[in-house]
Formats: sequence, C-alpha cells, structure tokens
Amino acid sequence: MLSVALGIALSLGAGLNAAPPSQAASGSARTEFIARVVGAAQAAQRKFGVPASVSIAQAISASDWGGSEVARKANNFFDTPCSGTMTESQYASLADAQVGKPYVLGANGPTTFDCSSLVIWLNNQSGAYRMGDDTAAGMYNRSRAVTGSPKVGDMVFLRNNPARANGIGHMAVLTKPLPGGEWRIIEARGRAYGVVRSTLSYWKQRSYYAGLRRLPKIAFASTAEGTGSAARLYQSGCVTIGSTRYATFTSVTKSFYANAAAITSDAAYKNASAVMANRPQFLRALAKVVSPKDPERYALSVSSLISSYSLTDYDVVPIGLVLKSGSAGAKVTALQYLLKAAGNTTPITGRFDRATESAVSKFQAARKLKVDGEAGELTLSAVFVKLDTKSSGPRVSAANTLLGALGHSVPATGTFSNDTLAAVKAFQTTAGRAVTGSIDKQTWAALFMTLDAAKPTVSGLAEVGQTMEAQAGTWGPGTVSLSYQWYRGASVITGATAAQYNVQAPDAGAALTVVVTGIRKGYTLTTRASAATEVVRTANLTSTPTPIITGSPRVAETLGATAGTWAPGPVSFAVQWFRGGNAIEGATSVRYTVGPADVGARLTVAITGSKAGYTPVTKVSAATATVAKARFVSTPIPTIGGTRRVGKTLKASHGDWGPGPLTYEYQWYRGSTPIKGANSQTYKVRPEDRNRKLLVMVAGIKDGYERLVRKSAAARIG
Repeated sequence: MLSVALGIALSLGAGLNAAPPSQAASGSARTEFIARVVGAAQAAQRKFGVPASVSIAQAISASDWGGSEVARKANNFFDTPCSGTMTESQYASLADAQVGKPYVLGANGPTTFDCSSLVIWLNNQSGAYRMGDDTAAGMYNRSRAVTGSPKVGDMVFLRNNPARANGIGHMAVLTKPLPGGEWRIIEARGRAYGVVRSTLSYWKQRSYYAGLRRLPKIAFASTAEGTGSAARLYQSGCVTIGSTRYATFTSVTKSFYANAAAITSDAAYKNASAVMANRPQFLRALAKVVSPKDPERYALSVSSLISSYSLTDYDVVPIGLVLKSGSAGAKVTALQYLLKAAGNTTPITGRFDRATESAVSKFQAARKLKVDGEAGELTLSAVFVKLDTKSSGPRVSAANTLLGALGHSVPATGTFSNDTLAAVKAFQTTAGRAVTGSIDKQTWAALFMTLDAAKPTVSGLAEVGQTMEAQAGTWGPGTVSLSYQWYRGASVITGATAAQYNVQAPDAGAALTVVVTGIRKGYTLTTRASAATEVVRTANLTSTPTPIITGSPRVAETLGATAGTWAPGPVSFAVQWFRGGNAIEGATSVRYTVGPADVGARLTVAITGSKAGYTPVTKVSAATATVAKARFVSTPIPTIGGTRRVGKTLKASHGDWGPGPLTYEYQWYRGSTPIKGANSQTYKVRPEDRNRKLLVMVAGIKDGYERLVRKSAAARIG
C-alpha cells in the first residue's frame, strides 16, 4: 500500500512546482518581505480560511516582493482592483455566492452568518448601505415599510420573537426579480439549513410574516464603477496607476483581508473556495480567476514559491477538536499516549474514560491551563512535542496510532521506523505541510484535525467489462465532501473519478485500488485507500460461432472461411488452415487455394478471436469432404502431321490444354495395338505400317489433376 500512498501524495502535491519564483529582490529583501506580511497572512487565514502560504505566495507574485508601484503607493499586494458600489446584479451575485454557508447565531461573516448579519454584511460589502452590527429587530426599526414595488435590497421580516419589543425575530433580503413578478430572497434560515434561497411569495405565506421594508438611502450603482467585490469592505479608496484603477488600503492586513474576502465570497471564486482544503485543486481553480490567459503557469509559479520558501511553515492549523468524556477512537488513544509521555499515566484504551479525564486535568493543572478535564486546542497544543527519526517511546506510539488510522503501514510500537518516516512524508504532502519527515506542532495539529474516515471497500467482479463500486463508509464529523480516484497498481487511472468504475482492458492482470478523499472546512484533507482487489481477470467473449468453409474441396478451387459474428466487438481474428490434423504452412488468410498436396485429405480452418482484456478463443470448422483432383478445362483432340509413307516422320500435335503448364505422354498405335517403344511426340513410319492405320493417344499430366487421355483420328499409311 506504500506505493499507492506515494502515488496519492504525488498526485495531490507534486504536480505544481515547475515555474521559478521571482528573483527581483535580494535574499535579505525576500526574507524581510515574508516577515513583514506573515502576520497579516495568518490573520487572514484565521478570519477567512485562506492558507497563509497561498496568500504570501500570491502577494510575492503580484507585488514582486513588495516592490511594485501599487504595493508601494497603495498597500495593495494583490493588484486588487478598485471596488466601487455594486450594481444590483453584482449584489445578487454576491448574495448567491453565500448560499450553503453555515448558520451560527451571533456570527457576522464571512464564513458563517445569522439572519441579520447576512443582510448587514451584504450591504456593507456592496457599498449600498454602510452600517454596524444589529439585530433583526433593530433592522426593522431603522427601516420603513415599502409602499410601492419591491426593489433589490428590500428586507422581509417575521414577528416571531416575543422577547423583542417589536416582536421581530427573523429577516432576509430581496436580491433580484424573477419572472412572473416573483422575487429571489437570500436568507440565513437556521442551524439546520444555513444560507438558502427562497422567494417573496414563500415568505408571504409564512406564519408571523411582518411585511416588506426598506433602509433609507440604500443605493446601488447604475453601472459598474469597478469590480463588485467583497474586497470593498477593506479598501480605503482608489488610485489610478497607468490606466488601471486599484484599491488602496490603510495597512498590509487590510490588503490581505480584502484578497481573502474576495476568494471566499465573490461569485468568480466560487469554484476555488469550494476546494480550499485541497491545495493543488485550490491553486488550479484560483489560477483560472487570477490569470485566465495562462492559469497553468500561474498555478505553477505560486506552488513553486510555496515550495522554495517553505511558506507552509506559516500556515495556521487551528485545532477545532475537543476530546472529552464519551469520545473514542484513534485520537483518544493518541492523547493517552501523549499524556503518558508527559508523566500522566492512564490506561491506553481508546476511550475517554474517567482515568483519561483525570490525567487531562492533572496535565492542565501542571501547565497552568484551565482545568476542565477536556482536551481542546490549548491542551492539545501543550501536549505536542516535536518528533523525528531519533525519537521513540509513547509519543511515537501516538503518531503511529494516528498514521495507522489513516491507512498507513506503520509499527504498532514506539519506534520511529522507516515506514513511519515514509508515512509522515506522505501525510504532510496530502495535508499541504512542508515535507520534512519530522512531526512538528503543525503536523500534530493536522493529524488530530483529520476527518474520521472509514477504510473504503470495493464491490463488484474484478473482470474486464464489469462495473466495480467504491463504498466510502462513514466519514465525519458532519457532512464531508468526498471525491474518488481509482488506481491500476500504483498508477492513476485518468478520468476514473467516480464511485463506480467500469473495468477496462488495460486493467487485466493488475489489481485495482480506490482512494477516497474527504474535504470539510476546518479539517485536514484526508485520504483513505481501499485494499487492492484481486488481479483483474480477462473477460469471456459472449459470442464465438464456429467458422464455416465455403467453396468446393478440389485442387485449384478457392475455399473461404466465414468467421460469423463475434461479440462484444470489435474482435480481431487469426486464421489457420489444416490438412488432416496438420497446420498448412503459410495458410493464414480467410481464403485458401486448394493444392495438390491436399488431395485425399480433408481440410479444416481454425479461427482465433482476440480482444484486449478478453480471453482468446479458437473455434475449428467442420472438415470438408475429401479433396479431389482437378479436371482439365481444355483438352483438344490431338492431330497427326507429316507425310504418311514408310520412312517418313510423323508428329503428334497435342493442342492447347489447360490450365497449364503441364506435361504430355504419347503412345502410338497401329490399328488398336500399341506400338512398342513408340511413346514420343514423333514417330518414323516403318515398313510394317504400310497400308495400316496409325493413331496417337496423348495423355495430359499435371500434379493434382485427373489424368486424361485423348485419341487422334487414324492416319492411313500409303
């Protein structure tokens, strides 16, 4: 399975590092630039989720290590264009881009929202109406009832909260008109739904509907004043450099916030933000937006910068995990090993029992942490210790436990083996970490933040032409986005990215494996590989008819072999003719001309059908009748030429027999009696022939042909 794991690592992380990084700045200037922006990049990651390594690499690429004019004059490190007040259509696109994000009461965006914060965030981002935080009840009070036709930005309310003076407990916003007088509404509906689309007619039918209201002086641009982007919230103004209008920012952090806000909220980046946990896919999707004319080069350049300057070292790996009473599994086992290594002995059970809770509490007290008996971010971070190939003991057991739970072949002991080293490197590659082979705090965090992932299984017959299906098993926590990749041995099967796979001819003789990749925001990209299938067998052809011989089994005749319809097609054929039970050398085409050597024998033909991925089949025809000799088609009557007197020489003319060439035999007769020794084409008339009749018999001789004798007319000798 190591070969497949390495293949997974390569496919996820090694394909995007060809283009060289910019070399415009000196080595010290590059170091200073990274130090200058790393804090902003990490802050943007914590707020928006965009990896700090990607943001830093983008900033290096766009600003040429901070040396570009727009970076120097505007604190703009991403060439972020000026974002004016949005048009109504831009506002609708921004709102649509939020659909699917989670509902969290009290959240204020951009990754989670409640009902009022979604509307406030959209208004602020669009520039249509700037305001601070407020509740649905407060938004109701600051708006007024709509008396005419609805407009984009109008709000709808529900009077379902008796705790508020005006009873308002929920709200949403109109984003665009629909056919038939209908309106699209975007709302953060609740924890079970998140941000969803609905309609005005739906709202009017809801219980507690409180009407349609409008903020005073809300206004959209009539035409685009610049890009309509979520980056607008962080820009302080705009500046023209050359012929381009760029956003200006008051700080490095605001520039990084603006870039991350656009990536996570703008409709143009929707495909990129959806795969942010998968770095290679994220870079490729990002490149299509940032550099649409040459996305591959841009992705390669950014990846090369990340690799060359070890920018993944600056990525924040937040620990959103809390292990507590009732928790169980590999992560609890690893925690128990780590507590043991820190001097807090607890049985290694894989269950967060009272003994584990007590050990956690003692560890927290010793480290002056809040003592609650639960292992959250601060406790886990405190228990992490860097490991390398020289390490051993319970901490290595913890690492091996976590790696083993991901399907890596590692020792079940505290030995940092070569297998452990290979597994760590493969994990760091898939997790987007610097591939060092050592386990630092970031790698520990990434290991603990892997998804709960079952080992996938494969069902179906491992045979060419059959369909196999991957069962991912149970993944969590919550909803996990899964993708699939099938492997032939250790090689990726191009295009085989669905749960079902139709086994192909090239798979014959190899074992198949499926790798399932899980993505969920806030968690480490996690991959699990199935066990290899049995070696793929060739399939059987479903139709293999017996060949038929056509034609007459006689010398010089041409026989034909008809294969019939084989399936599934197309099928290629090999032909071999047989004389008796012996193969006829060179007789390998569908037509065969019967030869003299075949006389007296019976002929058969064998046809072998072959198709890639299928077992070859040979079918033999029924035998012909015994091969007969051929018959001459032209046999003229011989004639006798010459003077018919004693002492003169007569000559037999056999005529033009066919088909030729052939040889002739002669026999002269005196009357009906053969003349002894007279068996050549010429004959010298003898005295005893006087007054007698002579004739000649001519026989045509040809191999494979029936012998035929023709008699001339008699010639009287004078």
